[in-house]
Amino acid sequence: MSGLMDIIMNNPAIAGSIAKQVGIDPSDAGSIIGKLAPILMGTAKKNLQENPHSGGLLDQIKNSQFSDMLSNPEEHVQRGGLENIGNDILGQLTGSKENSRNVAKHVGEETGMSADIIKKMLPMLAPFIIGAITKQAAPSMNSYSEESHGGGLGGLISGMIDQDHDGSMIDDIMGMAMKKFFS
Repeated sequence: MSGLMDIIMNNPAIAGSIAKQVGIDPSDAGSIIGKLAPILMGTAKKNLQENPHSGGLLDQIKNSQFSDMLSNPEEHVQRGGLENIGNDILGQLTGSKENSRNVAKHVGEETGMSADIIKKMLPMLAPFIIGAITKQAAPSMNSYSEESHGGGLGGLISGMIDQDHDGSMIDDIMGMAMKKFFS
């Protein structure tokens, strides 16, 4: 999972672009993204494990537009419309608006930032999360099939996120978060 997280968290243009749109300091945006990204990666894994045939999420992952966004985040954030796409993705990642609100509230409590700002950031960040997953999965996506690898793309993505292959995303998320914030 750390490779996926690095794609998001080591790209200051993502934090800077989102910060500009919501009117906060880029370092604050980076801190919020550092909390949101592992949660959203974890929910992606959970959803893919629970419903590997989830067409919506898998369709988003297969869409190369999201991985292309990583090379020029400023353009995609400034262009507008990212919130609508992001809200669709969030619905697939978190399962409901209520769950998204709970994520925003939780991260707001952890960072001291307004939950309203975090709610604005969530749909802007979601396409970049899918883009990171797509970019990481791209080399292997065509070689995996449902029949030959028990789970196809869903299994591949879950395997990438579960780095120690113990079937649990919590330890991977916490380990990554601890490494990021305490190293």
